[in-house]
Amino acid sequence: MSEDIDDIGRETAAMMKTMLQIATLVALKTRERGQREAEARVKLTEARVKEARELQIREARDAKSKDPRNLALAQTISRAAAEVKPGSSVPQRETPGYRGVQLEKDRVTLERFAERSEQVTGAATAVSYDSVERREALAAHLSRIGIAPELAAARMLVEVGQAGPASEAARNRPDRTPAVQRAREQELSRSRGLERSR
Repeated sequence: MSEDIDDIGRETAAMMKTMLQIATLVALKTRERGQREAEARVKLTEARVKEARELQIREARDAKSKDPRNLALAQTISRAAAEVKPGSSVPQRETPGYRGVQLEKDRVTLERFAERSEQVTGAATAVSYDSVERREALAAHLSRIGIAPELAAARMLVEVGQAGPASEAARNRPDRTPAVQRAREQELSRSRGLERSR
């Protein structure tokens, strides 16, 4: 009888061990399948995101290609043989329906800048030294009157290139005195004259 009980116990233990192995195997298979499904979902989501991004890029590219400003710019760039008038560095479009970049405005701005720079250089001959304040004032003036930043930068480089130190300017004073200095000297002489007459 005890042998029968031992046999039943062994068989029960073997069955429980087999059931435990089957349960473990089922759990592993379920976990693997869950991982595969999760990976597939992640890949699907990544593919959808990539497609959406590519679609956005395509739509933006199409919108840019249909934009009339970009079409005009592409036409401007594609015309390699643009006519340039003598004395002007800006190409002129003679076609009546041309609606591209406003080059005429730039040409007028360049002419105005040339005139103003001649006036400024004429006035600059009276000033024989350079200072940071004067350069800052000139840069502010150029930006205020609407000169392009790159033209103003070139102008400032010319100013710096022709600059001289203040000590040299003091040594080489011009023969004619500025109006402000003359007025001060006249005021001083009048006040001295009044003092002498008392």
